Amino acid sequence: MVIAEALLVGMAIGAVLGLIGAGGAVVAVPAFIYLFGFSSLQATTASLAVVAVSAGTGAIPRMRLGQVRTRQALLFWGLGIVGTFVGARLAPIIPEPVIVGGFAVVMLGAAIAMWRKSSAIEATEDRHTAPWVLPVVAIAIGLLTGVFGVGGGFLIVPALVLVFGFPFAIATGTSLVVVALNSLTALVFKFDTWGEITWTIPVLVIVGGLIGSVVASTLNHGISQRLLERSFAVLLVILAVWMAIETIFLGH
Repeated sequence: MVIAEALLVGMAIGAVLGLIGAGGAVVAVPAFIYLFGFSSLQATTASLAVVAVSAGTGAIPRMRLGQVRTRQALLFWGLGIVGTFVGARLAPIIPEPVIVGGFAVVMLGAAIAMWRKSSAIEATEDRHTAPWVLPVVAIAIGLLTGVFGVGGGFLIVPALVLVFGFPFAIATGTSLVVVALNSLTALVFKFDTWGEITWTIPVLVIVGGLIGSVVASTLNHGISQRLLERSFAVLLVILAVWMAIETIFLGH
């Protein structure tokens, strides 16, 4: 039963990343906590491994389609490394209820960002922004990655679309590369928590994620991106409210 659950969770994570280019960790972390009994620190660390592999796999067909801007992805990742390191070092000293409650807030932010992106008008050319915008956004996303185990795709995609004027498809593909690099970097920075995790379940989730991300990335052309993003945003709000109730009122 646990094996089937882990594979299904992985397929869901991979599908979300493949179709939207974001949101894998906001599925993975609650699953590890509530389905598999992980602590918040274990869940956020295991999530990084799952999302890194799933996002990296989902990026491959996007790269073949020319939907990845590699130079911008590497720049985004490089600028965010400081934030990733600080977040990874802070995570072990933050009380568990704070991490879970904070994660619920992150999910609400993800829902808002996803909804806004679904309403955005696709740019016809790149926009020019102030030089400080990119490092600030990259560092903030790195910090979230280190603390909460999220790759930051739910912020990267809207940032690339709304701030930098990337076309939707290219923003999604580029986001997958950044998410994979961010997650892998944060996982390395959290090396001292690896021994606390029983890796059987995360490995099974990764296997499911590989299947889900490849299938979703090859089928994304025939599905309404707006419908997907808005549906996922509503789901995130529901999950965030539930996690907040569990943490604040039930003390779980």
